[in-house]
Amino acid sequence: MNKVVTSKDELLEAAEQITYEEGMTHLSIRSLAKKLDISVGVVYNYFPSKADLVLAIIENFWKKVFHKDLCTFDEPPCFPIFYETIYQRLSEHIEDFQAVFLGQLHVLRSEDKQKGKALEQQYLQHIQKGFLLVLSQDSHIPESLWTATFTKETFLQFLFEHMLVDLSHQRKNCQFTKEMLYRLLYAKST
Repeated sequence: MNKVVTSKDELLEAAEQITYEEGMTHLSIRSLAKKLDISVGVVYNYFPSKADLVLAIIENFWKKVFHKDLCTFDEPPCFPIFYETIYQRLSEHIEDFQAVFLGQLHVLRSEDKQKGKALEQQYLQHIQKGFLLVLSQDSHIPESLWTATFTKETFLQFLFEHMLVDLSHQRKNCQFTKEMLYRLLYAKST
């Protein structure tokens, strides 16, 4: 072994590389240690099992897609453009994620699959909060649009579910939805 110490980020990056290049079935604590020329014990210090390693890769996927600049703006963006940005990010990254992970999740135990689902739900909720923040900050949307039944929250729940359906059908763009948002949110009140 040439190296004694490595960082968790370096381990995760190498694990992702193995997973994307060779598939999850080729990822193991030993293969990761060999790739980085470190002892197996170093890997176990950060990831006690392959499941922990896979869950860390899944979490890192979501962080890369959304955490960097999801709700960081110089000025509040137009909601339909923000929707399109999020949709495009998901559309671009989800295809790789599905190809590498979804077909190979059978290697995880049932409770680890549940942990993966919980992580996914956490990040989907993060996206929904971002949608609500941007929708609330868009000063071009009249407050009179919202009612007791047509609330921002119910509107966003409907929109979010629609987005997930579109993504599951692998629709590459969301131009129709974006146009619908412009027409609905910025229509002149009568």
